[in-house]
Amino acid sequence: MRLFLKYLLACCILYLPQIASAHSPIKGMGHFLNGVLHPLLVPEQVLLLLGLGLFYGQHQPNQHKKNILYFMLAVITGLFISDFLQGVDVSLPLLIIALIINFFIIIRRNFYPPVFILLMLISGLLLGLDSAQTELTGKAKLVTLFGSGIGLYFLMIYTMALSESFSTQAWRIVAVRILASWLSASALMVLALRFVQ
Repeated sequence: MRLFLKYLLACCILYLPQIASAHSPIKGMGHFLNGVLHPLLVPEQVLLLLGLGLFYGQHQPNQHKKNILYFMLAVITGLFISDFLQGVDVSLPLLIIALIINFFIIIRRNFYPPVFILLMLISGLLLGLDSAQTELTGKAKLVTLFGSGIGLYFLMIYTMALSESFSTQAWRIVAVRILASWLSASALMVLALRFVQ
C-alpha cells in the first residue's frame, strides 16, 4: 500500500508543471549567484567551456595569458550586445564550436597563434551572447550579467588548470583526449536532437 501511495504522489507531482525557461533564475538565490551558476546550467555553454579549458591547458597555458584577456573582452562584448539581440539563438554555433575544439584536442596537433586567438574571440562572444537575461531589467540584469561573466571566466580557468596538470604524463594526456571524445559525442547528440526536432 505504501509503494502505491508513493507512486501516486509522484504522479501527482508530475501533473503540477511550472513555466519553463532556459534562462530563468533559480528562486531563492541572489542575482549575482544566479549569474555565476548560469554557465553550469546551460549544456551548450558547459560543453564549450570544458572543451576550451582542456584545449588551452594542453597547449602551454602560460603562453596564452593574452588570449584569456581576449576571451574576457569578447565575453564582455557578447554580454553587452546580448541586451540588443535578445531573440537571437546562438546555441547551434556554440555546439559547433564545442565540437571543433574537442576534435582539436582529440587529434592533438600544434596550431599557429592566430588559431588560439580566433577560438578565444569566437567562443567568448558566443558565450556572452548566450547569457542574455530577458526576464530581468535594470540593476538586477547588470548584476546577473556580471555574475555570468565571472562564472564563465572561472569555469574556463579552472578547467585549463586541471588540463595543464594532466599534461605531464602520457596516460593523463590520453585521459584528456578520452574526455574530449565524450564531450564531442555529447555535442553531436545534442545537435542530432536539435535537427530531429
